[in-house]
Amino acid sequence: MLAIVSLIASIVGFIGILPIIGSIGAVITGHISLNQLKTNGENGRGMALAGTIVGYVGLAFWIIGAIALFSFIAWAASQSSGYTYSS
Repeated sequence: MLAIVSLIASIVGFIGILPIIGSIGAVITGHISLNQLKTNGENGRGMALAGTIVGYVGLAFWIIGAIALFSFIAWAASQSSGYTYSS
């Protein structure tokens, strides 16, 4: 059951409905699900693994996007305007 939750949360986080929360939830539930599947021997390892991987990829994209955004803001703030005003 947690494997399905992990996969759905990773998709929700990846497409941007709940960007960071969905990805973090997918990673956490994916790891819990993988641990439970290892001890119980049930099916669903592929979904749990896919949810965990997509969750990590979604987190990486959001972190890279945030770094790029803040870098652009810092670059734009450091640019001086070439306009001179005379009255």
